Amino acid sequence: MGSALDEDWPEVRGLCAEVRRDVPVIVPEIVTHIRAASPDYEHVPRADHEKHVGEQFRGLLDGLAARCPPTAAQTEAARELGRQRARQGVRVEEMIGAYHVGYREMWNVLLARADEREPQIAAHLVRVVDLWWTWIRLISSASADAHAETLRSQHAVQITMTHRFLEILRAGEDPSGEAVHLARALTFDPDGSFQAVCFLLPSRPEDGLDQLRQRLRRLPGTIHSATRGTHGVVLCQAAAADLVTATVHEALPGEAVGIGLPRPGLAGAEASIVDAERALAVAGAGEAVLFGEEWLPATLLPHGPRLAPLLQTGSDVAADHPHLADAVLGYAECGFSITSAAKSLNLHPNSVKYRLDRWTQLTGWDPREVRGLLNSWITLRMRERSRTGRATR
Repeated sequence: MGSALDEDWPEVRGLCAEVRRDVPVIVPEIVTHIRAASPDYEHVPRADHEKHVGEQFRGLLDGLAARCPPTAAQTEAARELGRQRARQGVRVEEMIGAYHVGYREMWNVLLARADEREPQIAAHLVRVVDLWWTWIRLISSASADAHAETLRSQHAVQITMTHRFLEILRAGEDPSGEAVHLARALTFDPDGSFQAVCFLLPSRPEDGLDQLRQRLRRLPGTIHSATRGTHGVVLCQAAAADLVTATVHEALPGEAVGIGLPRPGLAGAEASIVDAERALAVAGAGEAVLFGEEWLPATLLPHGPRLAPLLQTGSDVAADHPHLADAVLGYAECGFSITSAAKSLNLHPNSVKYRLDRWTQLTGWDPREVRGLLNSWITLRMRERSRTGRATR
């Protein structure tokens, strides 16, 4: 004796055949729902989108009518679609969401058509919910797996190209024009403006770098990252450096960050990387240092050993008498006003004057004169930055 499902199946099969004939009419509206719910599909041509949705629904309705799960060919077609969507820039979560929107809308179509034919047919459909979900699960997971494989492959290629691009920029000579070719392959404009952000690599780079790359891909602009020695380099074009910096700190909390100047062309790209590396050298834990703001200590710090004979006396005095150094910096940062410096330091103006005089006696540099102020300020800023900078350790 046949089951109730066997007895009801001709009605379900007839319903599937009817809806299948109307797929060309049904699909455009469903695609509109998908594209409204998933903004990433703006990268997918509408005609291509409708074509694939139509193919999927015809296969689904045939499978439902035959009470069969997806065939191997249908599963492979879903995998190929996942690869294509990855190449088109559709995020995997958006793609999975699109499957659920599409299947939901098609289920609603079946229910509505069932009610139009005979209300009891809708009750028959409830018995095939398990098969319906089997289709959703197998097709969407096949697409998601292939999407992930494609992205991993693409990202590995991009990282390799970025490493090579940075190597050529550092070498400085490129008679073959490989740097231009790589820049374009990475979707950079070789003649455009580049800006670099550098950060120290964590003790276990794999813990944060993959997460950082994933977050950077969501930012507007062209952004690529790679490692260079003990630090990471993020090279950007048409991207906001403050957003990149915030993203680095989100993925790698507590790491120092150096930010280079925006500079034009491929030579400018390398120059901005050097800017960022030098800014990183004077950055403290969790600090973001702009080369444009700290260019003097960032530029001079690498020459510290050579400048030591010129600056050592002032550095020693600052170490032995930090209150004198505070008075000099306060005076410089308060518009060269003893009164303003006194307010800033919570001192009497006479105390500030005494400390400036004492600094002059011990160092030979009078901070109230141009040369003495420059020597004092450079010494104290370099000393401060060499103590807080992590890249020198």
